[in-house]
Amino acid sequence: MKTQLKKNTKKLAIWTVAWVGSLAFLTGAENTLWDNLIFTKIGLLINLAIGVGMIIANKNLFNHYDELQKKIQLEAMALTLGLAVVVGIVYEVSFDFGVINSEPEGEYIVIFISICYIVSTFLNSRRYR
Repeated sequence: MKTQLKKNTKKLAIWTVAWVGSLAFLTGAENTLWDNLIFTKIGLLINLAIGVGMIIANKNLFNHYDELQKKIQLEAMALTLGLAVVVGIVYEVSFDFGVINSEPEGEYIVIFISICYIVSTFLNSRRYR
């Protein structure tokens, strides 16, 4: 069971690196390596396909967790989702109301989501020790 968990964790890591790499390549190459909408659409579809593979790898990993690990992950995901929705909407509305001057950027929300997930997973793991 532990070897399968390690195997699935490694697969998720590979899919995640592939997805981040394909996204970085896509955003860096568009208007630099090519100036063709067809290439951009193909790149987006490839990135989407790799993203779906990453989601499936995450689901497979989750299926090999024990009950405590599932509880920790589920609580971390729920907290992260709630914070992302609330903070993301406040961030967008703040621009609409003129509270902030710069238009909201999606990458800031992604960073916020990542930090929330990491911190909540860490805190939940400590709480259930």
